[in-house]
Formats: sequence, structure tokens, C-alpha cells
Amino acid sequence: MNNLTLNNSAKKIIKDPLYKQILIDEKHLQYLNSPEFQRLRYIKQTTSADLVYPNANHTRFSHSIGAYHLMKKVISNGHMQLTSKEKNDLQLAALLHDIGHGPFSHLWERVFPHFDHEKATIQILKKFKLNDVASIIDKKSPLSPLITSTLDVDKLDYMARDSYFAGVSYGVMEVDFITQRMYLKDNKLVIRPSSISSVEDLITQRVNLFKTVYFHKAVEMFEHMLYLIFTRVGELLKKKISIEVQKDILAFYQKKNTIENLLNLNDSIVISQIMSWLNHSDEILSMLCKKYINRETIHAINLEHTSKTIKNFEEEFNLNLPPPYKYHISNQKITILQTPVYVEFEDGTLTPLEEVSKIIKFYTTIDFEVKYLFYI
Repeated sequence: MNNLTLNNSAKKIIKDPLYKQILIDEKHLQYLNSPEFQRLRYIKQTTSADLVYPNANHTRFSHSIGAYHLMKKVISNGHMQLTSKEKNDLQLAALLHDIGHGPFSHLWERVFPHFDHEKATIQILKKFKLNDVASIIDKKSPLSPLITSTLDVDKLDYMARDSYFAGVSYGVMEVDFITQRMYLKDNKLVIRPSSISSVEDLITQRVNLFKTVYFHKAVEMFEHMLYLIFTRVGELLKKKISIEVQKDILAFYQKKNTIENLLNLNDSIVISQIMSWLNHSDEILSMLCKKYINRETIHAINLEHTSKTIKNFEEEFNLNLPPPYKYHISNQKITILQTPVYVEFEDGTLTPLEEVSKIIKFYTTIDFEVKYLFYI
């Protein structure tokens, strides 16, 4: 890893379709220009969503800059007494919070469960000698709720950004209004009463955005195909069947992966690897790779929208395929309230949001989930 040196050039202005202009402070340009952060240009924000929503091919790079911009708004809204260092640490936490993501973001952790992108992020931040920023990401700082909670700058940006590029309206909310009325008090995430309806709308739209974009049937199907591709490669490696695997990807299969292996990988490199397996002698691997690269669908059934049971579909399963390739059940749950949110009234009392809002109280009583059956 290169040592970071201070960049004395003028402040950078970045044009953005959501916020028009994002100003990167001079002291933060060194992190923006680092190879570790620039790698995020090559990791898509929504993994396979662009196979359904063609314009949803924006990146973790643009999202991270957006989160940084929103954090600057929050720390300058006048509701918190923060030191200069705390403000700086929060801005860097927002900018660098995704720096440890693997290729295809969260899917990489599903393929390799021993890998955790937040732990990787913390390792990178410590190499940058940003220990206090790492503490914020690690949820060990009283400042952590501004970057990881039910209502944080990460969610505010990805909802607005993902919605914009997918071409749906579910992530459109009053970002400016909320950022001017959210803050920390007594180590709690707090909003003003005037923003209750905006936060209600935000949480409602988040449920719809998950169902419409992130857990869309076809999006889930292609993510499952990616998972099966890497599952099959792992099986071939265990059986010592000849297959070429790029050294940094192989390190993950061997559970010997380092931060350097991670930083050498991105979506493009992994897609190139998948393309190299298109004509592999293993028929299952070859079939899966061709289906993904050529965007060929497999059967995908929303079990919430049918009265049939899995047994009703069994005769359609390809009996020549071994588990888990024969069929798979995906059950995705949506967590509505990850952490408490409080409302501060004029007398200074803090009241849990669900005690003030009937809508939020309703959300705490139900579970949202999407259940799919996939088979080839």
C-alpha cells in the first residue's frame, strides 16, 4: 500500500446528478485519490441490478462520495457540538465506509462467509492510521449512528442514488430536510418533530425499494446464479479437477486471503474470470457461466404469489443436476428498524419514534420477507 501524502491542489468539485455539486475538502483529497478508494470505481453499487434496470450500474465510488456530502450537511446543521477532529473523522467515515467491499459487494460475503467487508474496511483504515475513524465504522464510537443505524447518511444516499439510476420513485425522499434535522444527543440518534413524516416516508420507501429493486425476482435470480458459479468452482477445486483460478480469487477459496488480495480484485476482474470458464469441460459450470454472461434466465417463482407448494414444482426440476443446482429457495428478510431513533420535543425529552408514530409502530409488529423458488 502506498503511503498517503498530502495533496496541496485546490479543492475538488465533483458534479453529481443528485446533489449537483459535491465539494471534497483539500485535506481529504489524499484519501479520494488513493488506489484503495479508486478501486471502488470498479465495484457496482447494486451488483446484478443492472441486468434488470440497465442504468443501475453506478458504483460504490459515487455512493461513497454522496455519503460524504450528506455527512457534511449533518455535521454543519447546528444541532451538535462537535470538535474539529470529530467532524473530520465523521466525514472520513462516510467517505471510506465501503472501502473494504469485495467484488459484487455483499454477494462476495455470501460466497466466502469467512470474509467480512466491515472488518476489511477497519483493517484498511488502520493502515491509513485512521484508528478513530475505524472505531466509528466498528460501532465502537458514540458517533457511529450517523454512519450505521436505521437513519444514517449511508442509507440516505444509497436509497436516493439507487432509486435515481434504477428509474423508480421509491427512494425519492426529502434528503435535505432530514439531514438538517437529524443529530446525536446522549449517544442517541435524534430527529426533530418536524421531520417525523419525512422519516416515516423514508422507511416506507425503503421497504418498497427493497421489494422492487434489491429483491426483484430477476435480480435475485442472477445473484443466485453468481453464487452457484462460485459454489461449483469451489467443488471442482476440492475434487482437484483442472480449473484456472486467478491467484487473488484462489486465496479466498483457500481462506488465506489478505487485504492485498482483496484490493487486487474488483467486478471487472471477476467477470473476466467467469468468461474464462464459459467453455470449461464441467458442464454445470459452463452452463451457469453462459447463462449469467448472456443474461439467460432460469425459472424464478415468487412463492408469495402462488398457491402451489414446492412439491408441485418438483416434476419440473432437472433431475440430472445435483443439489444445490436442482433448485433453491431464497428467503430474504427486510429489517425495518435496525437501531432506535428518538424524537426530541421542545422540553428536551427524547421519545422513541415508534411511540410517536403509528406508522413506525406498525412496522415494528410485522416481518417483511420475499421468498423465491429458483430452478434450472
